[in-house]
Amino acid sequence: MILFDRVLLGITALILVTLAGLLLSTVWGSALLVDWLRSANLTMDGSIVALILVLLAVYILVLITRFERKKFIVYPRELGEVKISTSCVESLIVEATEQIPGLAQVSASFTDVVNPKVTVRVVVHPDHNLSRLSEDLQESVRSYVEKTVGIVIQEVDVFVDGIMKDDGDDVAKLEDLI
Repeated sequence: MILFDRVLLGITALILVTLAGLLLSTVWGSALLVDWLRSANLTMDGSIVALILVLLAVYILVLITRFERKKFIVYPRELGEVKISTSCVESLIVEATEQIPGLAQVSASFTDVVNPKVTVRVVVHPDHNLSRLSEDLQESVRSYVEKTVGIVIQEVDVFVDGIMKDDGDDVAKLEDLI
């Protein structure tokens, strides 16, 4: 969800809480809402409130009906198009990293089909040179994707999220180690 969606949903929540508060205060005996509904300014004030509510309702309906489209790398061929989904490329990236010693867990994300960029998040085993491991990982991912998918990766970002503990499968986050 993008920042704009979050802001509008936050505004919607504030408006709904305000309206619920006014309604509850009226139920409990306050005349604030009733006085406002009887005021001479209701036409202007009410129109503005109604317009804001309608716009937010339409936006929420658009947000609900909007769906994420899978992104594909498309190769036009003589007999038709070949489409490789970005999730497939992500799986290939994880597969490529399995040959690199020192990695315990790997997740990958592939973005921007025009200027391909890969983000790899790893948890490593202790006693490995992180700089060298990261460089090997970047080169391995770049060459493997070029070889298997046929696209040139512009950028490979590596995030070391943690270090695997020696005593099992528990992951010690870097914040805990510092």
